[in-house]
Amino acid sequence: MRLRAGAVALLVAAGIPSLLAAEEKAKATPAPAVPPAAAAPAPSDSNAAAERITLAELKKLLEANKVLVVDVRTADAYKVSHIPGAVSAPLTEIEKHVQELKSARKPIVTYCT
Repeated sequence: MRLRAGAVALLVAAGIPSLLAAEEKAKATPAPAVPPAAAAPAPSDSNAAAERITLAELKKLLEANKVLVVDVRTADAYKVSHIPGAVSAPLTEIEKHVQELKSARKPIVTYCT
């Protein structure tokens, strides 16, 4: 999943399998001519697509402790820099973190820029 700078994706833990399926489909599909943020289809259900939020919205949610922030970049990238309070769950290893993410019992914000 690719996000434009300053954007993050809001996912519920139940959407993790959909995220993995979308990632596999993206690997097999040529990149579109239009950036994904501009071409994102409207979700047909809560697991169909990730909702994008602004950095300002993320800050409000973090201040209210209403989300779990997950850095899906590599562990090395996380070590260099990450959003304070974010947990590391590299996308290539996301299946190892499903139970941990579900146990948070709050919306999950992922980022990968």
